[in-house]
Amino acid sequence: MYTQSKEIDDTFSALCNLVYANRLKEALSQLRILMEDMHVADFTLQYEDIYQTYRMLLEYNFRGVADPQRNTIFAKLKISLLELADKVRQHAFAQTGMHIYQLKSRIEKEKEIAKEEATRRIDNYSFELEFTRLLNDTELSAHNAESESLPSVSPKLFQLMWLTDKYTETDLQLIKAIRESVSLPWYEKCLAVSAITLSLINCFDKEKFNVLCEFYTDRQPQVWQRAFTGLIVAAFIYDKRIELYPSISNQLLRYGGNETFNADLNNLLIQILKALETENITRKFREEILPDVQKFESKIREKLDIENIINNELIEDKNPDWEQIFEDSPDLLNKIEKISEMQMEGLDLFMGTFAMLKNFDFFKEISNWFRPFYKENETVQNTIGDDIQGKWEFLAGLGESFYMCNSDKYSFCFNIRNLPGEQSRNVISLFNMEAENMRELTNEDGLLNKPGKDNFIFTQYIQDLYRFFKLHPFRADFRDIFGLSWDISSAWLVGNLPDNTDILRNSAEFLFSKLHYSDAAKLFLVLAQKPETDQAVHEKLAYCFQMMGNYKSALEYYKRAELYDSNRLWSLKKIIFCYRKLGDTESALKWSLEAVALDPDDAYLHTMLGNCYLDLQKHETALDHYFKVEILSPENKKILRPIAWCCFVLNKLDLAADYLRLIIDEDSPTATDFINAGHVELCIGNKSKAMEYYFAGFSYGGSDLARFSETLDFDKHYLVANGVDPAELQLVTDFIRFRN
Repeated sequence: MYTQSKEIDDTFSALCNLVYANRLKEALSQLRILMEDMHVADFTLQYEDIYQTYRMLLEYNFRGVADPQRNTIFAKLKISLLELADKVRQHAFAQTGMHIYQLKSRIEKEKEIAKEEATRRIDNYSFELEFTRLLNDTELSAHNAESESLPSVSPKLFQLMWLTDKYTETDLQLIKAIRESVSLPWYEKCLAVSAITLSLINCFDKEKFNVLCEFYTDRQPQVWQRAFTGLIVAAFIYDKRIELYPSISNQLLRYGGNETFNADLNNLLIQILKALETENITRKFREEILPDVQKFESKIREKLDIENIINNELIEDKNPDWEQIFEDSPDLLNKIEKISEMQMEGLDLFMGTFAMLKNFDFFKEISNWFRPFYKENETVQNTIGDDIQGKWEFLAGLGESFYMCNSDKYSFCFNIRNLPGEQSRNVISLFNMEAENMRELTNEDGLLNKPGKDNFIFTQYIQDLYRFFKLHPFRADFRDIFGLSWDISSAWLVGNLPDNTDILRNSAEFLFSKLHYSDAAKLFLVLAQKPETDQAVHEKLAYCFQMMGNYKSALEYYKRAELYDSNRLWSLKKIIFCYRKLGDTESALKWSLEAVALDPDDAYLHTMLGNCYLDLQKHETALDHYFKVEILSPENKKILRPIAWCCFVLNKLDLAADYLRLIIDEDSPTATDFINAGHVELCIGNKSKAMEYYFAGFSYGGSDLARFSETLDFDKHYLVANGVDPAELQLVTDFIRFRN
């Protein structure tokens, strides 16, 4: 019997993959392992039925008996095996003592009674009045007359929809009533959709797919975006499984031919990819931006002597040093501007800020993690006192705010309640001014047009989900959707769209911009096979391979990019770089000569030519190109090293000495620079100066005599060619050894 959820999931995943690979006998063996010590008669009977049916199918097949129904039976066997595995998995989880399964066990006794009550009371024409009491009553029993004004999805009903593994006809009638109700507020329908989504993530059920499709098709604002999110998340989780269910796959394929669906999918996937960047953004904000802000604040205090203000002049006059202070931290303004841009783009900047503000009682109820923020919410209204000026403007502005997710809006309100009176009033006043400015900005820029508004709803809901899966106290009990691979390039749904170019391209470009080269390469690789692909796809795919260290594949696509007329020189430079990395000097030289013909005054190309000729021991030619680089790029002091080395090898010792002095005096010298200078002095005959340089190099290199001896031995050929007695080289090492 399993005790750890990871063991259960690993076995279940292995089983599913075997089914998808048509290896049913091995899958049955995995299921037997999962069922070990369960002693559930229904499971055993279903298992034996599947086992015997599959055995007979194989027997008939290999006896040569023609069976036109074989493929149909085989497909049904796969479905039966997976659905039995679903039940066994849930039963195994229940035995681990996980929190949600304890909760599930508690409500199991009430479930049938509650659903029977719901079935009796549902009226598709007038649901709201007859069903209000059941929906509002968290105990599903006591009559609450005050709550009959508007129906709602109670925490108990949320739990029932969430923790039901397979929806029955009663469940579907209940959900249909919720979906079609004209008086159930949009925010209550949003809760129902979130419960269905959580339930589908937890346990596969084709009916849950179907009801999410219906909510999406209705296109009720705020509701359909959440339904679509649940639908797409589930499509990725059950990527290989949905093909076995025509009712699901056919519906998704019908959607796929619709431009609106494709646009929705494109927007949602980008928001999910942005959510996956949250940890990086939080770390970057904490490590790169906050230190600059704190440093800036410290400098302000120092320059203004802020702790010793004794008159009003400083308050009334502008600070003459203000501009200078910003100049002292030149990146700060750029970083603050970048934060604003990231915020507007939907990147999650507030995760770190609000992560510690999820301990309010409000969040002890799971459904509240998914509750949309709306100003009519009594909990929120009671949080802010009626005596606070601007209260209603604050609640309305917070509700309209698109750069803060719903979960954080609630945290914000509850945190304000804990502030001293004057401070809370100041925060509300400041927020109201900011909200008005933002409202004007969005009106001017049209940010909240229809597509833009949909995007912001996606963003907020994805961030709500992110907080739930990353911060909830019992998050270990849930399948973390942000831990999925999100391999868009091989997803069944994306692959079966009639035209998936925009989705692939936009996702690839986003991943590329975030330096996720491996994931971006998968998408660019698919795009590169399309007949209508462009030069940039080949360039970026090649660059991804280059950054991954796969220079051979990078070369292939740089060469494809080089065939285009535009930007050819850039591609040639990359080809040269890759050949150099692969150690193919002859090819690198060939392409360098072709490239320099296009731009004879390119310092990079002359550097590559110098390097190639240096590798080929053609030092005179190499030196010519290095001198060219020195003229073309005088600020590049690194070129002095190969010039000095070539001069040394070519017995141009005085010139080599001059360049090495420049390196040691003007640049940041290395141990090798000192040793090379020692070589030159030794060849000239200035042994005392040579020893001085050798000692400096020896000390600079960390007093590693073995490494020094190895360098001396490697350079022996050039030293002897410049007139040094080979026997004297051993004396050099011994002399240094004696001195140390």
